[in-house]
Amino acid sequence: MQIQIVTLNTWKCDGDYYNRRQLLANQLKALTPHIVACQECFLTEDEKVDTLRFLAEELDMYYHFTPARLKPRLLGDDEVNSYSGLGVLSAFPIKVLAAFDLPFNEADGERKVQQVSIEITEHKRLLLTNVHLTHLHNAATLRKNQLTQIAHKTAGKNFDYNIICGDFNTTPDSAELIHFKTQSEAIDCYETGGGKAPRVSLKENGTERNVDYIFALPAGRLSEYPNVIKSATVLNLPDDSGMYASDHFGISTTLNTA
Repeated sequence: MQIQIVTLNTWKCDGDYYNRRQLLANQLKALTPHIVACQECFLTEDEKVDTLRFLAEELDMYYHFTPARLKPRLLGDDEVNSYSGLGVLSAFPIKVLAAFDLPFNEADGERKVQQVSIEITEHKRLLLTNVHLTHLHNAATLRKNQLTQIAHKTAGKNFDYNIICGDFNTTPDSAELIHFKTQSEAIDCYETGGGKAPRVSLKENGTERNVDYIFALPAGRLSEYPNVIKSATVLNLPDDSGMYASDHFGISTTLNTA
């Protein structure tokens, strides 16, 4: 059995929100992933506008949302109180495990981590940890502290697969990410799965860089890494009008769970 996992920052309510949201749903339908970890999931406080629920209904998937970062945002021309939270879409049943706070800076605001158990089969479970680290420049120490907490919260779990997804807001060669991989014994699934260069998940201010990742930790009775058979950048093409589904591209990895 092959399981495709995608991670994507969905860009809150920015840009042409409703058309972007539909484009994202259409592109995900074409991609047919089994699990999608989403960051910056937009939800109005009155729950009338909900990115994750919309995608779940369009894709006929289970979903779970963890609210975070409540504040006023512009939806079109209207200012609305809203969340920018974490979300998981899954073709398999989801069991909610935990949500915990990360260290944060007042200049950035609340940062949370979402953990769920996904029942791939009756006898196989996948621990999915969904993260979104601080975006502040010159905040390598804060990101290192956030990653240290994530490493502690994901180590030694009794699951068949142990996967960490999200927007880490730092590049593969950063000291904090290298330290995290050593500390947690994580492998970068994009590298392991033969993802192609150049590796880009965000184009911003004339620069191109990768800040989005899927990591795998040793898991199972024998503390083994999963069999990663393919990885790629996805959701990276515009529609006919030139619009993209998000300001980030998605990262995809496929596991062979047979």
